[in-house]
Amino acid sequence: MKIVHDALLFPRIGLGVLDYLERQGAAPVQPVVDGGAAALSGRVILVTSTRAGEGKSFVAQGLAAALAEQQEGDVVWVDAAFDRPPADDDISRRGAAGLSEIMTLGSLQGLAPAGAGPDRLWRLGRGVLAQPALLQRPDDVAKGLTALRAGFALVVLDAPSLAGCGALLTQADACVLVVDSRRTSRREARQALADAGLGPDRLAGLVLNHRPRPIPRWLGGD
Repeated sequence: MKIVHDALLFPRIGLGVLDYLERQGAAPVQPVVDGGAAALSGRVILVTSTRAGEGKSFVAQGLAAALAEQQEGDVVWVDAAFDRPPADDDISRRGAAGLSEIMTLGSLQGLAPAGAGPDRLWRLGRGVLAQPALLQRPDDVAKGLTALRAGFALVVLDAPSLAGCGALLTQADACVLVVDSRRTSRREARQALADAGLGPDRLAGLVLNHRPRPIPRWLGGD
């Protein structure tokens, strides 16, 4: 079977997210300059899925790279999927600090996300203190996101599936949902959204992986 990749997929998603943020009345996203006072200037985009294994991480990384090309501020891709083991190449395996340490300390000081891709794109691992329960603590989540908002124009969270997002869901500015049409039915997707309390007004975009042709009517097809 031939797999066709849409080269314009991530740029389209990125433009859709930026349009959503603008329609929501978000202020222009600009990072804090060196020596300036911290401010809630950045916006947080959460990429999640109805269940594990639907391609969420692939979408999150591609979206972050596209956004770094589409606006002038720095963008950071953050591994917030505390519900799964870290990848073999995750720097957290070598004891590097990451999101979990920011949530604990509330500061980016001493943390150096590794640059990757476009000049304005950064990467931040989960850190050595990552555990699913940490995402269920609103104060800790707020502490981490406040520090990231102050340091970056856009923060793209590679989050757990909906059931494990915890306080990330309520504190993100926009959500992108990834659904694998081979694994998740309409009923399951709707139920997962309802259980998470995530209404259509909170969705900046929906990515349908392995989409059938024609697209199902429940996803806007004919």
